[in-house]
Amino acid sequence: MGWLWGSSEAKATSSDPYSKLDPALREFLDKESPLKYNETQPTATKTQPAADEPQSYRAKLGWDQPSLDQESQTSKPQPEQLAVPQESLYQDGRYAHLWKNYRPQSEIESSGRSDQDRLADVVAAYNDRKAAIGRAAVENCALEQMAERDCWENGSLAEKFNMCRGPNREFLRCYTMQSRFLKALGYLNTMRSPEEEEKIQMHADKLYHQMLDREREAEEAKKEGKEAPSLTPLITAESTEKALGSDSAFSTARARARELGMTNTLSQYAPEKQEQIKESLKGMNERERELELQLIAAETRAELEYADKIKAELAVERQARAERRDRGKETIGDTIKRLWGWDK
Repeated sequence: MGWLWGSSEAKATSSDPYSKLDPALREFLDKESPLKYNETQPTATKTQPAADEPQSYRAKLGWDQPSLDQESQTSKPQPEQLAVPQESLYQDGRYAHLWKNYRPQSEIESSGRSDQDRLADVVAAYNDRKAAIGRAAVENCALEQMAERDCWENGSLAEKFNMCRGPNREFLRCYTMQSRFLKALGYLNTMRSPEEEEKIQMHADKLYHQMLDREREAEEAKKEGKEAPSLTPLITAESTEKALGSDSAFSTARARARELGMTNTLSQYAPEKQEQIKESLKGMNERERELELQLIAAETRAELEYADKIKAELAVERQARAERRDRGKETIGDTIKRLWGWDK
């Protein structure tokens, strides 16, 4: 009479809700579910646990199967899974498909900027570094600035009538020389760490006070009728690299100057610049003249980085104008620059 109630296979099929699902839904569940339905059903070929072997509670509920996170962690990552940018919080390759078309914000901003904007950025960075030199020089001249302020607040009537000329002159000279020392030591360089900035600022202050000590010794020797002691130059490559390091901005600028064949003589400058230097050296003694030449040479080397950046931007701009001209999309500005010889 088994045919009246159906076979045992038919009963299992009719009592199984999974078999009543739509085929498309069953296919979706098989694809997305971590536990395959066929694996959870007892089959004749699947090995059953022994009768005397106790089965854990997690095994009875099917919780002993690895989850998706466990499978992703235990499975060996494929090379394509690791192709995620550094902005992703999951460097193991998860959600890599979401980052496939990602572009950094800096790249998007730079792609929409014109040649003039990029050149203006170089000039703005140079001006920012010059402003930073001013702030660092004021920090090094804090004592002179406090003395000037104290003169205005607590000074005598004669000092105020003379506009506190003495403290003001000392502060202005400190600010000017500290700024020049900072520039000569590579404070204009953009690729610097905060530790290197502090080293440059401290060494500039040290050089300034060494300069004052030398001037004081020279004045005392002059009063005693003696010759000023001969000392080593204030700025030397050995002492500066010892204080700042062999990979400092000062050493990098010197290496770049050697590559360009630059020397510490007036012949390397243009005739107009030579006249300006000669004019600034008038009225100086031998010691002051030597220091002035050292500072001029170091300041020139410090500006090589920005000169190279400007040359690179101008080369990129010329290349872009040439490409627009080849495509037949030359602008009026491109035509004017080409007629003026800017493409040479």
